[in-house]
Amino acid sequence: MLIALGVIVALIVGVVLWWKFRDPLRGEDFYKFHVERRWAWELVLTEEQERAFMTGLEAYDDESTVFPHREAGALHVYHPSMMVSLFLLTEQFAAMGPGALADPAGAVRELIGRAGEAEIAGVLHLDDDWIEEPVDGMDKYDFTREMGMATHAQGVDGGVGGYGDEDSGYGMLTVLTEVPEHVRRMYDDAHSHAAPSEIRNRLDVYKAVIEEPEPEFVAGLERADAEQSRFTNTLMYDYGRVLAEYQQIRPQLPHAQPVDVMSAALARMLAEQRPGITWTRPPSQQQHERALRLISTRG
Repeated sequence: MLIALGVIVALIVGVVLWWKFRDPLRGEDFYKFHVERRWAWELVLTEEQERAFMTGLEAYDDESTVFPHREAGALHVYHPSMMVSLFLLTEQFAAMGPGALADPAGAVRELIGRAGEAEIAGVLHLDDDWIEEPVDGMDKYDFTREMGMATHAQGVDGGVGGYGDEDSGYGMLTVLTEVPEHVRRMYDDAHSHAAPSEIRNRLDVYKAVIEEPEPEFVAGLERADAEQSRFTNTLMYDYGRVLAEYQQIRPQLPHAQPVDVMSAALARMLAEQRPGITWTRPPSQQQHERALRLISTRG
């Protein structure tokens, strides 16, 4: 009975998370470069500056596709293929002063071009052809799945977000060392508007799945997520260089599961600050240590 109830609860939670993190481009009212004034990197800019910055991103997108991972604070640039910190871009955009407001398209083009020239902190160059043939029986989809497990160690709190792109060859891990008390209260307040219904049978599960969440619940979650983003940091890593490290370490761990070899490879890259891994903003010592624990502690 307890197992069955647990499965039902997990199903409901999974659907809620799917609703929350579903592809925003499919949303009816979603606009790719709208101004939210919500996430921490957006607040680096004034409202006028953010409108100009988004105008510049949209102009660049017309020439070469980009996608903002808003909550993580990262921009995926397709050509040239790379990940760029939105904190870095907004700080540089603000530093350009009135010139950026007068020509936002030119300003953003210059900033992205600058990022493409050198891999500095907050910039991660990618190789779309990062895997040419299966490794240990894994294709790019298997590798991405295993990387997701390799960056969320059992029994370690603090991994509040993750993402993997098998085609462009990058992954992200968002860490939070401690949830501030006022953020906890914001989440508690949001959940108080969730209007939970009693789950007695499978029909109740179906009803819970198809019903739209309460607007107050959604708005409360969005406010809490935005406030929490002030305290998170996101680690970005390049699959191609993780794979190269994996292949170097593999002979030393011939009997280990692939996910454990990946953990060892990525942990060494982070601990030794090797190329192929960077943060969206300079990490605190606590954030660095939490990421290491999430990556290198297994089972």
